[in-house]
Amino acid sequence: MTSLPSRSRLAMLLGQTALIACTLPQLAVAQTTTVLEPIVVTGEGEGSATGPVTSTNPATLTGSKTATPVTEVPQSVSVVSSETLKASNVAKLDGALSYVAGVTGQPYGYDSDTNWIFIRGFNASQHGAYQDGLANNAYGFGSFFIDPFLVERIEVLKGASSVLYGGSNPGGLVNYVTKAPTGEDKTVLEFGLDEHGRAWASVDQNRVVSDALSYRLLGKIERVDGHGAFDPGVHALLSGSVEQKLDNGAVLSYGLDLLKVDEAHVGNAWLPYVGTVQEASFGFIARDFNVGEPDHDSYKRDQASLRFGFTQDIGDWTLTNTSRLSWADISERSVVAYGYSTFGAPDAVGTLVRGVFDHDTSQTSFVTDTRLENTFVTGALEHKVMTGLDLKNFKTDILEKSAYPATPLTVIDPIYGAIQPAAAAYKDVDITQRQAGVYLQDQIRWGNGWIATGNLRYDWVETEASADPAAGTTGSKRNDSELTWRLGLAKTVVDGMTVYGSLSTSFNPTIEPSSEGNDIYPETARQAELGVKWAVSDNFLLTASAFDITRKNVSQSRFGLIVDPDTGAERYGYIFSQIGEVESKGFELEAQGRIAEGLTISAALTKMDLDVINDQNAALIGNTPREVPEEFASLQLGWTPATMPELTLTGAARYTGGSWADDENTAWVPSRTVFDLGVSYEMQDDWKANLAISNVTDKSYVSSCAGTNYCYYGEGRTASISISKSF
Repeated sequence: MTSLPSRSRLAMLLGQTALIACTLPQLAVAQTTTVLEPIVVTGEGEGSATGPVTSTNPATLTGSKTATPVTEVPQSVSVVSSETLKASNVAKLDGALSYVAGVTGQPYGYDSDTNWIFIRGFNASQHGAYQDGLANNAYGFGSFFIDPFLVERIEVLKGASSVLYGGSNPGGLVNYVTKAPTGEDKTVLEFGLDEHGRAWASVDQNRVVSDALSYRLLGKIERVDGHGAFDPGVHALLSGSVEQKLDNGAVLSYGLDLLKVDEAHVGNAWLPYVGTVQEASFGFIARDFNVGEPDHDSYKRDQASLRFGFTQDIGDWTLTNTSRLSWADISERSVVAYGYSTFGAPDAVGTLVRGVFDHDTSQTSFVTDTRLENTFVTGALEHKVMTGLDLKNFKTDILEKSAYPATPLTVIDPIYGAIQPAAAAYKDVDITQRQAGVYLQDQIRWGNGWIATGNLRYDWVETEASADPAAGTTGSKRNDSELTWRLGLAKTVVDGMTVYGSLSTSFNPTIEPSSEGNDIYPETARQAELGVKWAVSDNFLLTASAFDITRKNVSQSRFGLIVDPDTGAERYGYIFSQIGEVESKGFELEAQGRIAEGLTISAALTKMDLDVINDQNAALIGNTPREVPEEFASLQLGWTPATMPELTLTGAARYTGGSWADDENTAWVPSRTVFDLGVSYEMQDDWKANLAISNVTDKSYVSSCAGTNYCYYGEGRTASISISKSF
């Protein structure tokens, strides 16, 4: 076991960040000589809370399903604009969340086909991914991939949120808001490339056909390469949205999104702890080392989503519906490593034992949410009431195959091209999950700035799995139901500053039975949160929060060797189990906006304490779950010189604390700090150039380990440049 790193530099960084967070509002106030009027949210439809971000305190639907400023939501909410995504030439959405408090993006390094996200210490990748307020549930290797070019804004709601969304991740969720017609005539063409061979071309066209009809077309073709990939791949996106206003005042919206992915596997994954975190006898494994096989590895995805929205005033009530029908077909062929052949210290050339893992997964999802809203007054109280019904129908067809062992591969002078054994099916099952939830919310305002928010929701869930001939199991069917709630109280103490407290609950009806043959029960969680949000102006927002989440019946998966108890046959696959009860508590600070003329800041600080407080394995009680850093901080500054308003320079630092490589807490992954730079320049005739460099020093580090045989290098330096033209 390596010793824990010194915390002195961390303490200095956190102290400096806290000092900045405390003093910046004063600087921002000093820059303002005009008394600001209170922020008023105009228009209660989704358009007012889902369009381009124009303020650091925008209206959002994610925290309440009604258009509410961030400062009035009784939970932490962070918003990332599409302009922020453009500034970093971001390739994947999980890489865009490095400057958001409470969020860990890309915990497994560069992975071109999945957006991996942890919120407040819990994995939100499968049960915390939403698009336009509707769940994008994932299971196993079946998921829906969202391209950054499709997104207008990213909204992160932190903490237990089932009262709004049903079964979901207790640490929070990420809502990707899709680009929609903006009501202007504008076209943007963009071309870009990076140093690894990624290159892209895109078009974004807005058109107003009439006062009642507008549309938006998006197209992107992208070549992906580098990061240890054997061959370049292709991502292709086509999206169209239409908004139509009817004579009766109703507003209809339609959208169709098509995505195609065809690529080979990247490297930097499935590597042992010794040789990545800890130096081996032969040195360190190269960051772009690929454990796979060029003649075998491939990844293909075909994906389509049909979106529909409807808003209509009915007397004093507003009726809103959002719906989406999605389909994805994913096939993957891979050869992966399971550690060294010596099952201990590696030999002189680092011989890895490998296995074949293939899968074919298809899934369909239909989600719809219908709600009614009304605002009325009773005595001294103003009520904003919402009630609704949402339905989810998620089906996935899974065929997973493996072969063990495959041919070995040496780290030193690897030789590819050996014929691999044929993979045999070990899972062939269809799983369907249906969920119906009814909910009620009342936002009550009274007195001098008091806001109380009360929520109740009840869900019914049916989970059904077909018989699995490959695994020799019979079919199963389970019914679950759950009542969830949230109570929030907030008070505006000065103009723009709100203090709040909330209690909320969540549940998550998991699908997979444990590999030990035990039933897995729905996860449940409770969160308590206290915080303050200060909108110093439309251009500066400071937030701070403290939280305590207790999560029970925690399910977890790991890749490992499975031995058939009847035949003794060995195979590798995912092992599912419940590790009991985990507590996550900590605090977050976030500051963003303009602090002086031409000077902007984005700062975030997170400190958590994650502990296993109950488990069937008593030896794990008191330990910290693997993979999760408990502290991280970031600071980004942007400067536009007064003498050159067309130029913007940015510089940033990101610190991520260490994490455990195993649940037993015997192997430690060290902390790291990386630096980013950016330059953008607006030229004549609406041309714009943008240069972004992440990990400027090309620091080599391990993002995390999911066990001592499965470590993942973080992304190295990536310099990218884009040129765009608006007309």
